[in-house]
Amino acid sequence: MRGLYIHIPFCKHICLYCDFRKTVTFKRSIMDEYINYLNNEILSYKDKYLDVETIYIGGGTPNALPLDLLEKLLDTIDSFKEKLNIKEYSIEINPELLDIDQANLFKKHNITRVSIGAESFNDDILVKLGRHHKRKDIFNSVKLLKNVGINNINIDLIFSHPFDNLALVKENLEYFYQLDIPHISYYSMILEDKTVFKYQYDRNEIDLPDEDISADLYEYIMKDLSNNGYIQYEISNFARIGFESIHNEIYWKDLEYIGCGLNASGYLDNVRYTNDANFKLYYQNKKEITKISDEDHRNEFMMLGLRMTKGVSISEYRRRFGSEMLVDYNLDKFIKDGLLVKIGDFIRFTKRGLMLGDIVFMEFV
Repeated sequence: MRGLYIHIPFCKHICLYCDFRKTVTFKRSIMDEYINYLNNEILSYKDKYLDVETIYIGGGTPNALPLDLLEKLLDTIDSFKEKLNIKEYSIEINPELLDIDQANLFKKHNITRVSIGAESFNDDILVKLGRHHKRKDIFNSVKLLKNVGINNINIDLIFSHPFDNLALVKENLEYFYQLDIPHISYYSMILEDKTVFKYQYDRNEIDLPDEDISADLYEYIMKDLSNNGYIQYEISNFARIGFESIHNEIYWKDLEYIGCGLNASGYLDNVRYTNDANFKLYYQNKKEITKISDEDHRNEFMMLGLRMTKGVSISEYRRRFGSEMLVDYNLDKFIKDGLLVKIGDFIRFTKRGLMLGDIVFMEFV
C-alpha cells in the first residue's frame, strides 16, 4: 500500500506557531503557475500509482485556492483515481474559508475525509495563536460538510501552548463532543524554529507550561476521550472505531508514499526525497534525495511504529530486516522501567511510557 500526498503552500495568514512551507499570496498568477506545475508533477508519477490507496491534500491551506483552481487540481486527480483502490481521500481546510461551493466540490469529487484546522474553540485563544476563525466557523464548517454527506471529519486541536490550562482543555473537549464527529487530533505544541512563537520564547516574551502541567493535560485528554468512546490509536490521534486515519498510518507503519508539491517529501524504493522549498527551484525539479541506510531504516521503523498505541510488530521487524528487534535494541531496560511492554507479537508503550516517550525515542536517534 502506498499513499499520495499533495501540498498546497498558500495561506491567507501565517499562524504564530507554524513552520510548514507556506506563502501568503493573493496573486492569481502565482497560484495559476503553481497548480499547472503541480498537476504535471502529479501525472509524472502515474506509473507509481497502482498500489496507492490513500490521497491526502494538505498545506498550507488547500481551500485557500480559488474554486476553479481547486477543481482543476481535483480533475487531475480524477483522471487516474477511478482506476485505483482508494480507501481514503482527504483534504485539509481552514474553517473560515469553507463555503457551500467548496463543500459541494469536495462531494462531487468523492473526497471522503476532511480535516479541519481548528486548534482551539476559545475565540480569545484563537487570536493569541494567530488564527483568523472563530468557534462559530468550526461549527458552521462541520454543518456544511455533513449537509453534503461528508461525515468522516477530523478536528485538529493544540494543547500545552503558552496560554493553556486544564479549564481550556476541558472547554475544548466539551465543544468537540457537541460536533458529533468521529476523529480528533490533539497535538502538544512544539516550538519550531523560524516561527513567531520561537522568537518570542527566546526573548522571554512567552513561556510554555512545564512538563508536569503538560503531562497532566495530556493525561486528562486521554482519559476523557476514552470515556467518551474515542480510542487512542496513536500518540496524538483518537477515533471512533473504524475512523482511524488510513493515510497517516502509512507513515507510522513505514510504508511508501509519494509527495507532490513545494517542499513535499516522498519515500519510494528505500529512497527519501524532498522537493525544494523555493518556487523557482521547485519548478526546475530540484529535490534532495537521500538513500536510507539499513540502520536508519530500522530506527525509523521503531520510532514511527511506537507512535501507534498497538506498537511495533516483532515478526514484521524480522521480516523486513532479517534480524531480531530485541537483539538489535536494548528494550529490556525500558520494559523493566515500565515504559514499554511486550504483548504477544508487539512491543508498545505503557500509559506511563506515552507520557515519557522521548526517553525511549532517544534509543533510536
